[in-house]
Amino acid sequence: MMKPLRILYICTTFPKLSEQFIQREVDGLRSDDFELEVVSLWGGEKSYKGDHIHTFPKWELIALLWMVPWAVLQKPKILFAAIGKLLSGRPPSVVNFFETLLGMGFAFIRWVSLGRDPPDLIHGIWATSPVSAAFFLSDLIEVPFSMGAHAFDVFEDGGDWHLKDKLSKAVLVHTSSQSTQRQLMDWGVETSKVKVVRRGLTDYPDFKPLRSNRRPIRILSVGRLVEKKGFFYQIDIFKALKRQGVAFNARIIGSGSLDVSLRDYRDTSGLRNELEFWGKLAHKDVQKQFVWADVFLFTGRVSSRGDRDGLPNVIGEAMAHGVVVLTTDVGATTEAVEHEISGLVLPGNDEHVWFDSIQKLVEDNVTMERFRTNGRQWVEEHFNAHKNSGKLRKAFQLAVHMQSHSG
Repeated sequence: MMKPLRILYICTTFPKLSEQFIQREVDGLRSDDFELEVVSLWGGEKSYKGDHIHTFPKWELIALLWMVPWAVLQKPKILFAAIGKLLSGRPPSVVNFFETLLGMGFAFIRWVSLGRDPPDLIHGIWATSPVSAAFFLSDLIEVPFSMGAHAFDVFEDGGDWHLKDKLSKAVLVHTSSQSTQRQLMDWGVETSKVKVVRRGLTDYPDFKPLRSNRRPIRILSVGRLVEKKGFFYQIDIFKALKRQGVAFNARIIGSGSLDVSLRDYRDTSGLRNELEFWGKLAHKDVQKQFVWADVFLFTGRVSSRGDRDGLPNVIGEAMAHGVVVLTTDVGATTEAVEHEISGLVLPGNDEHVWFDSIQKLVEDNVTMERFRTNGRQWVEEHFNAHKNSGKLRKAFQLAVHMQSHSG
């Protein structure tokens, strides 16, 4: 019997409430011929569904006092190259600098123990701390690494520090949208090693019936309360609805740095009775909100730091439930929502177009059913976590196979 492929799968925090899609990916990657060893660099739990999670207590960083001198003796070229990277260029932000240090610290502390029984491949799911850890571990224990490169990694502040070095050295680059893939191609990343594999759902919810009387229409949005989600613009849309006398109830689910500012803007806009902020909810409670909603709004935009969403997983979840999605065309949203086919793609600077569209959907059952049916069909074809994780698993296997033969 062939030995299972061992992957060291490095996360920032695992499991994490706001990253249910990572848990679904882990679920989908499990198989008899695939051994996944999950590492959580920053917090998280010690086990997940009965499997051990390798956590990294920060007190272990004190071991650098003797592990760095040991690396000077055993791996001097690698250590000095790592120090050279820290002294070269300029990190895009203080946070990204410390993310790099965390990943590097993990690598130099754990390389001896991991080198005794090395995995076949090291995979960092984000280009920040996880890939920094994978990048340096790869040299230290002579194991290839692969990486995730998603919208945040690529676009915020021009991308992660040393991102292009990481992309060049990785044997496989996983991204979940074609829009991010195009950016990577523009940077010259080898076409053969960039794989677009979407996230997805492990179980599909019941496709709820259309609510025939949509007065007031129920509007939902889910996401972190940060600039790139465009929630201030969304409140402007609600103001237009109220001015024109359209009855609606709106709910925003999520938390973030703009929480207080958004609530204040709602209040000064006279929307306390129409718009509710529900804060952060458990995954099962978010699903109940999809059951409640008629339409889902995504008003994403490019932030002042260049960050944007790829294809938010909540769009796929909304479509799976039978909630009609109205979205801007930022990022990869149009890869799932085809205008006038499976939803509506609307401008990010004209709230009156959104008002007109929502007002029509209050009465138009035929259009609602067309959008709902086509949206669910897209999800079943393209947003299946088991199927997509299978594609990722095969990509890992091929990358290891190609690397072993090239070596």
